[in-house]
Amino acid sequence: MSAANRNNSRRGGRMQMRPRVKIYARGVYFVLTSSFIFISLCSFILIILGNSNISEAATSGDYRSLASGNWNSNASWEKYNGSSWAAATLSPTNSDGVITILSGHLITVSANVTADQIVVDAGGEVSISSGKNLTLNSGSGDDFIVNGTLTIFGTLTSSGSTTMLLSGFITLRSGGNHNFSGGASLTINNGGRYKREDASLTTSVGTFIVNSGGIYQHNIDGQNIIEATWNSGSICEITGVTGTKPGKLDQTFSSFLWNCPNQTSTENLSGKLENITGDFNLISTGIGKIRLSQGENYTLNVGGNFNVQGGTLYATTKSQNANINITGNYNQTGGTFAGTDLNSNNGEGDPVITVNGNFIFSSGTFDLNQYTGSSATKGITTVNLKGDFTQSGGTLTETATQTGTGIVNFKKSGTQVFSKTGGSITNAVDFTVYSGSVLDMGTSAITGSGDFILSSGGGLNSGSTSGITLSSASGNIQVTGSRSYNSDAYYTYNGTAAQVSGDGLPSAINKLTINNSSHVTLTNTVSVSNTLTFTYGNLITSGDTVIVGTSTSTLGAISRTSGHVVGYLKRWIGATATSNILFPVGTTNYYQGINYTFTVAPSAAGSITAAYTATDPGRNGLNLFDLSDSITSVGYGLWTSTPGNGTSGGTFSVDITATALPSVLDYINLHLLRRANSSSPWTIAGVHSIGTGSNSIPIVHRVGLTSHGQFGIGSGSANPLPIELIYFKAKLDENIVKLSWATASELNNDYFTIERSSDGIHFEEILRQKGAGNNTFTLYYSAEDVNPLNGYNYYRLKQTDYDGHFTYSDVETIKFKVKAEEEPDLKIISVAPNPFSENFNINFTAKKAMEIDLMLINSNGQMVAQNKIQSTEGFNNYEFTDNYNLNKGVYFLYIIYNSQKITQKIIKN
Repeated sequence: MSAANRNNSRRGGRMQMRPRVKIYARGVYFVLTSSFIFISLCSFILIILGNSNISEAATSGDYRSLASGNWNSNASWEKYNGSSWAAATLSPTNSDGVITILSGHLITVSANVTADQIVVDAGGEVSISSGKNLTLNSGSGDDFIVNGTLTIFGTLTSSGSTTMLLSGFITLRSGGNHNFSGGASLTINNGGRYKREDASLTTSVGTFIVNSGGIYQHNIDGQNIIEATWNSGSICEITGVTGTKPGKLDQTFSSFLWNCPNQTSTENLSGKLENITGDFNLISTGIGKIRLSQGENYTLNVGGNFNVQGGTLYATTKSQNANINITGNYNQTGGTFAGTDLNSNNGEGDPVITVNGNFIFSSGTFDLNQYTGSSATKGITTVNLKGDFTQSGGTLTETATQTGTGIVNFKKSGTQVFSKTGGSITNAVDFTVYSGSVLDMGTSAITGSGDFILSSGGGLNSGSTSGITLSSASGNIQVTGSRSYNSDAYYTYNGTAAQVSGDGLPSAINKLTINNSSHVTLTNTVSVSNTLTFTYGNLITSGDTVIVGTSTSTLGAISRTSGHVVGYLKRWIGATATSNILFPVGTTNYYQGINYTFTVAPSAAGSITAAYTATDPGRNGLNLFDLSDSITSVGYGLWTSTPGNGTSGGTFSVDITATALPSVLDYINLHLLRRANSSSPWTIAGVHSIGTGSNSIPIVHRVGLTSHGQFGIGSGSANPLPIELIYFKAKLDENIVKLSWATASELNNDYFTIERSSDGIHFEEILRQKGAGNNTFTLYYSAEDVNPLNGYNYYRLKQTDYDGHFTYSDVETIKFKVKAEEEPDLKIISVAPNPFSENFNINFTAKKAMEIDLMLINSNGQMVAQNKIQSTEGFNNYEFTDNYNLNKGVYFLYIIYNSQKITQKIIKN
C-alpha cells in the first residue's frame, strides 16, 4: 500500500459527496435568498446525518453502529441506503462499504468475521472475544482506522497489504493474537498507543511505523520489542518487565522509557541499547535494577535529555569502554544512578558520562563510585559536563568501601554556572575546571572530601563574601581535599555583598576582574600578568598591592568601565609602550585616576606604583607663582607616584581626574603641584597645561615632568577652593556619636551641615554649624548625634558657600545597637537648625499615640516655654516657633513622656 493511501480518509471516491447548487439570480435580493437557502440546506443535512460524523458523507452500503452489541447481531447496526440510514438486515463484512463504530458504542466480535474499511471513532470501542478472529481484508484506502479503543482477547489477523492507522488505543491482552501477513502494516500516529500484553504478535521489519507522539507500550515480561520504524518524536515504553529483559534493544529509538514497578530482577541490557535520538526516561525498576552493560565495550548515545525519575540504573560493571553521551540535559528528580554496580566484579568499571546540556539534580542519589576493592584507579565514574550545574536536592557522592573517587569535569566553552541551593555533595568527589571553561559560582559552594582543580586557561567567578579560600570551610570552594588554583587561570569577583579575595587567590594570576558594586578587599598582594578589568566596584588593597604585568616584556593591561583601586597599584612599563599608562585609583566613594604619558622614554624601564590618599597635603612651600597665577592653597588629597624595578630617566606628562575635589570656580586654572615627599615643599615642576573636564570633575594636566613623587592640585586667587578639609571623623561614645572635623583654610564658607543616612544612599540633615567665612588658619569643629539610629549610621559633612555651591566629605560609618530592654517609647531623630533664629523642627518617633510635654529651660534654670504635643504612632514632626521673644544664648530642650525624659542642648543666634 503506498504512503499516499495511508491517511485518515475513509475509502477513496466512495467517501466523497459533493452537493452542487446552481445559481440563477441577480442583484442583492438573490444574494440574500441564496444565503437563506444555503443555511436551510446545511440544517437539513445535519438532521439527515444525525449522530454520524458530519465531516464525512455516507455512501450507499456504508454501515455504522446503532448501539452497543455483538458484531454479528443485526440490531447493532444500521445501513445507509443512498438517502437515509435504516436498520440493517445483515451484519457488515468486507463486501460492504465503510464500517463505523460511533462514540459511546462497544461492538464485540463474538464470531469470526472478515472486514475492511473499519473506522472506530474517538469514544467508540471494539473488542475481539477470546477464541474469535477478526480478519482484515485488503481493500482500497486504509483498512482499519482506530481513533477510539480496540481490545484484542482473541485474534486480529492483518492480511497481506492491509493498513491500520492508530490514533487511539489498542491493547493486545494476554491470550490474544495479532498476526501480520506479508506487506501488512500498522502506523501509530500522534495520540495513539499500542499496548502489548501477550507474546503472540507476529511482525517483520517495517510492519510498525511509529510517528511523532505515537507510543508502543511493551507491557510484557521478556519477548522482543517490535522492530519498528521509530520516527522522530515516537516513544517506546517498557512497562511489563518483572524478571526478563526484552529483546531487540539494538534498534534506533526516538524516545525510550523504562517504567516497570513490578520488576524484581537485575536486568543486564548487555550493551544492546545504544541509539536513542530523543529522550531516555527511567521512572521505575521496582525493587530491581538495570545495568546498561555487563562489561562490554559500549556507547549509548542519547540525542535528547537523560531523565531519571525513579528506579536504579547502573552504567556498567567491568573496566571496559563504557560511554554515555547525552546531547541534552541530565535531569534527576529521584531514584539512583550509579556508574558501576558493586554486586558484580566489585564495581570496578570506569564509565564516562558526557553531558552536553545542563546537569539538573533535585532528588535521589548520583553515585560516582561503588568499588569494593583496594585499587585507587578502579570504579571511577567521570562526568564531563558542558552545560550548567544545578543542584537543589539529592546526594552527589561516591560510596567506594576502601578507596576511590568520582570525577566531575567542567568543560563548557565559556561561562558555566554552578548553582547549589540544596542537597549535598559528600565523600571524595573531585571537581576540575578545564581550560576554556569559566565556572560562575555565585554564592554556592562545592563541598565534599574530594579535590578541586582550576586548570590553566580556566576561570572562576566568585560571589562568596569570603572569596576563594585554601582550606577553610568558607568561600565558594570548601572541599576538604586539596584545592589547586592555577596561576594561569582567570579570576572574577562578582558578588553583591562586600567580598574579600581570600587566601586561595594565587599571588600571580593571568586575569582579574572586579564586578561588585559593594567592592572587593584584597587579602594579599597579587600580580596580574594579562588584564586587570574593572567592570563595576573597587578593589581595596588594605596595605597590599595589586600589580599589573610581571616584567618590562610582560606589561599586562587595564580595562576599566567603572571602579578602581583603593590603595596601591603597581604597573610595569616598557621602553616603547609608554603612552596612556592609566592608574585607576581613588577612595571608596571617589575615582581619582592618574594617567602617565612618556614623551621621552625612560632610560631604564621598570615599574611605577601609584596611590591616592584622602588626607591634608599640607601647605609647605606655598605661595607659588605659575604662569602669573598665585598658588595659595592645595586641594584635599594627594597622589603618590613611586618608580621601581630600576625605572629611571624619561620625560612624562601627568593627567589627574579629581572627582573628590571640592567644587571650584574655574577648573581651567587649577595647577598640578609636585613635591619629593611629605616633608618637602611643593614645587611647580614641569609646565602647566590647561585643565579639562568640569568644575565638579576637573582633569588637571602637567607636562614636561622628569621626576616622580607626590602630586597635589593647587589653586590661587583666580580659582579659590572653598575649604581645605583636613579630616572628618565619627566616633561612638556610649550612646552618642561624636563628630569632628578640621579645616586648614576656608574661603567664602557659609556653613557646614551634618547629614545622616540609614542605608548610605538617602541622607537627611540633622545638624548645622556656621563656617568661618574666610580663614587661613586651622579650625576645629565638633558636633554630637545624641539619638543615633539602631543599626548602621552613615554620616557625611556638607560644606556650602555663600553663593550656594556645596561639596561633600567622605562617608563615615557607625554601627549602633539599642538593647531590646532599652528601646525607648520616644526617640528624637533630629532637632534642627541648631543654632536657630526664630524656629526649629523636632523630628521624633513614638511607639504609640501619646501626649508629650515639651519645655524650654534657659541657662539659669528658668522655664521660658512649655507646650503639649499630641503624637501619632511612628514618625512625627513638631515645629517650635519663638513667640516668647527669647534672648540669644544657650537653652535646654526637655521632651518628657511618663518617666522618660530627653534633653537636647540648643542655641539661639
